[in-house]
Amino acid sequence: MINEAAINLYPNQIPQMKLKEFVDKKIDIYEFCSKNKKPLLITNVYEVFPELAQWSPEFLREKAGNKVIEVNTSKTDVFQEYHQPIKMTLDEYAREISLDTPTSGRRLYMGAQGVNQSFPEIKSDIHFDQMLPSEKLGLKYLWYGPGGNTTGLHYDTMDNFFMQLYGQKRWILSEPDSFLNLYPRSAFSHYPRVTDFNPLRPDFEKFPRARKVKFYDVTINPGNILYAPPYWWHQVISYSTIISVNIWCATSKLKAEWGALQLIPTYIKGILGHSIFPKQY
Repeated sequence: MINEAAINLYPNQIPQMKLKEFVDKKIDIYEFCSKNKKPLLITNVYEVFPELAQWSPEFLREKAGNKVIEVNTSKTDVFQEYHQPIKMTLDEYAREISLDTPTSGRRLYMGAQGVNQSFPEIKSDIHFDQMLPSEKLGLKYLWYGPGGNTTGLHYDTMDNFFMQLYGQKRWILSEPDSFLNLYPRSAFSHYPRVTDFNPLRPDFEKFPRARKVKFYDVTINPGNILYAPPYWWHQVISYSTIISVNIWCATSKLKAEWGALQLIPTYIKGILGHSIFPKQY
């Protein structure tokens, strides 16, 4: 649980709009969100896309139960980096995460599975991307995991439309301006977009500046979409077994944010290769 007395936590301050309001008023949802540059909770998604209400673990198993998938593992509840994947069928994975103690002895999470590449069986069931400009569309990812898993605090570089289809997730967010107070890892590391500060278990002796950070707190339920702008820090906690699909969109322009500056070495790495940079994590 979060020590809510220890961090500056502001619940229920993310604005909300019904998806049907965008439809009825012919509002361009991408333009609206990307121009406001603030998180937005989009509700009542099933009112527009009722077919999404059928999503469940049973639905996925019926569609793709025999498919071999890669599952991420962790010795703790925090999935900070994705490593040590193991392979199993979706049916086997569903049985494993239903156990109180997985037979592998580690926590499991099927995260960031490309829908078009890995799960073409379900891509025709996702129609929300038709409301987004085709020239901006990036990958669609499927997330399916047990309750109790959490990501590390990190930021992404693209506009993120995150659909919750089964179970509940809690998002803890902070603005890009919190960058220096959140102690991001080295720009030359393999994972520069993360920090080792954990709002769930804050260590202010090690990270004293984090006391200054304002965190927003929002729970997303089935039938909600959370728009998360690029470079916003976020940590995501699964309350129960969850199924989510997120859709990435290319940002409209280069963001003048600390996060963008931090990633310059990463872009150089991609051009020149990794060998001239030390291995850091």
